[in-house]
Amino acid sequence: MTVLTVMLVNDGSGKAAALKEALTQAGVRVIAEVEVSLRLGEMIDSIRPDIVLIDSDAPSRDMLEHVCVVSAHSERPVVMFTDDTRRDTIRAALAAGVAAYVVGDVVPERIQPLLEVAIERYSLDKERREELDDMRQRLADRQVVEKAKGLLMQMKGIGEDEAYRQLRERAMKSQKKLGDVAREVVELANWLKG
Repeated sequence: MTVLTVMLVNDGSGKAAALKEALTQAGVRVIAEVEVSLRLGEMIDSIRPDIVLIDSDAPSRDMLEHVCVVSAHSERPVVMFTDDTRRDTIRAALAAGVAAYVVGDVVPERIQPLLEVAIERYSLDKERREELDDMRQRLADRQVVEKAKGLLMQMKGIGEDEAYRQLRERAMKSQKKLGDVAREVVELANWLKG
C-alpha cells in the first residue's frame, strides 16, 4: 500500500495534535505542518504532498479564500477537518475547492479510505473541469470561425464553403489552429475598420 503524504495546515483553532496522531496511526505521513499564509500555494508547490489537509475549528473567510487560491493553482486535493457544521460554511468550503469536508473526530481506521476518496473525487472534478474548459474553447473557436467566414465572404465576395476552405488552408500553411487563424482575421478586420 502506498503511503500517503500530507501537508497539514493549522490555523491554530483546531485539534492539530490529535489529528496528527490519528494520521500517524493510520499510516499517513505528515511531511510538513504549516500555518495559514499568503505563501500557502508556494509551500504546496515546494513540498509536493499528496494531499493538503486543513485543520480548523471554524474556517474563517480568509482561510476559505486561501483554499480557493490553492485549489485554482495547485494539483493537490484539499481536505478540511473541522467542527463547524453550519451549512453555509460547508457550501463555501466546497465552492472554494475542498475535496472533502470532515466534521468531528475521525478514528484512524477511517482516515486512509477517506483520503483515498478525496483524491479520487478531486481527480474526477479535475477531469470535468478540463472537459468543460475544452468545450468552452471549442464553442469559442466555432463562433470566431463563423465570424471570420462571414468577414471573408463579405470582403472577397466568396461563398461560405470557399471562406472555410481558405481559413483551413491558411491554418495548415501557418501550422496554427483554425480558431487562432480565425481570431487573426477578425482582429485584422477590426483594426482595418478602426
